[in-house]
Amino acid sequence: MNPGIRSLPSNTATTSNVGSFPKNNAASLKNEFMTLMMAQVKNQDPSNPQDANQYVSQLAQFSQVESLEKMSHNQNAQLQAMSDLGMVQSASLIGKSALVPAQSFDIDKASINGKIHIPQQISALNVKITNEQGEVVDNLQMGAQSAGDKAFTLDPSKLNLSKGRYHLQISAFSGQDKVPVEGYLQAPIKKIHFGAGNQMIAELGNGLGRIPVLGITEVSQ
Repeated sequence: MNPGIRSLPSNTATTSNVGSFPKNNAASLKNEFMTLMMAQVKNQDPSNPQDANQYVSQLAQFSQVESLEKMSHNQNAQLQAMSDLGMVQSASLIGKSALVPAQSFDIDKASINGKIHIPQQISALNVKITNEQGEVVDNLQMGAQSAGDKAFTLDPSKLNLSKGRYHLQISAFSGQDKVPVEGYLQAPIKKIHFGAGNQMIAELGNGLGRIPVLGITEVSQ
């Protein structure tokens, strides 16, 4: 015990009294420290007082930690609010059409729209449609294309496609060089699933399956 401090009387706050404070955050630790400090100041030896600079320094540290905790709490609250807003907005997508990267699809009677992103001018663009057995059922020759998006429609009646699952094989060339391109298909958004970590998954029609909402390229009515 510091020689400058007398023993505390039985009617003053001790560590056993202040043990009732919760010790899981800076605010409660600060309250406990203040209680102990007041008890020590009240019972210190007037002829040999405690150094007040130590109290001020420790109080400043508690205040900094408390401010950081409040800042963290506010940030978490803002993140939760943004997450909740994202869920509401994602739910409003149900019934709309999404354009997503896709190579396989199911078709019945309705046509399916799509597009191909072309990064540069090309001399030839071909789209092969194969069935589940890998047989080529149609080959769309689209010719030369400039850079940009090339829209197309898969009409089962015009392409003589029966109900079933099909695959797209898209190839593009600039002279003899192959140019990488990516195909997208459109499908209705049937459901929105909210997974772990507030991940939002869209369930799509036309056999396109499930895809993260953030993976949707375009949304239309």
